Amino acid sequence: MTMMLLAATLAATLSAPPTSPDLAAYVRQTPRCAAEVPRCFGVHLHLVVTGGAAIQTVEWVSSQIAEANARFATIDVNFEIVAADALPAADLEIDDRAERDALGDPHFSRGVAHVFVVGRLADVDIAGSEIRGVHWRFRKDRSRRWVILSKIAGALTLAHELGHFFGLPHSDYDESVMNKAPRMAWLTGELSFAEPEFARMRRHRDRMLREGMLVDRTGPKGQPAKPG
Repeated sequence: MTMMLLAATLAATLSAPPTSPDLAAYVRQTPRCAAEVPRCFGVHLHLVVTGGAAIQTVEWVSSQIAEANARFATIDVNFEIVAADALPAADLEIDDRAERDALGDPHFSRGVAHVFVVGRLADVDIAGSEIRGVHWRFRKDRSRRWVILSKIAGALTLAHELGHFFGLPHSDYDESVMNKAPRMAWLTGELSFAEPEFARMRRHRDRMLREGMLVDRTGPKGQPAKPG
């Protein structure tokens, strides 16, 4: 009986909503959309919390947003965190396709890009390997989609996954963040998107706006909305 009670307590602990740190800081202290960039899209951030601490820091999230904004400004787009909430310890490791589905399905909504930050994201194609991020489409309805980042994601991982969100496949352009091949001649800060990729992203941007997948937060005078 004691073992059964311990098991039940552990299961309840893993699935219960975590005790949250100051997640509002991820809204207040991360980059806002630049006033000179015409379109501002919201990001709803979901972070695994264990032991009362989020899996990644405000500084790490700020770097991800800043690097994405520097590159998406070319297509008149910036992003800003508009909400941040906690995920339970049960979501610390995402091991398979079913868990990727289950992670985002309860939280998905249209109008913003949902970004989940977990401890470990398994490579579903190579057993025993892990990846830094993925743009994931819900298998029962591929119009529902979100980004999952591992806590080991590099500074350009969010920009790469948002590239997928804006319709890009992997590429072989030397200058592109969508090219997964190592390139000794390019420094991280020099990587962006190739011109044909920018053109494709603009088309997908406009389609997502028409369909309501993303909603422009820019106010009537061209100023980004204040943090929610």
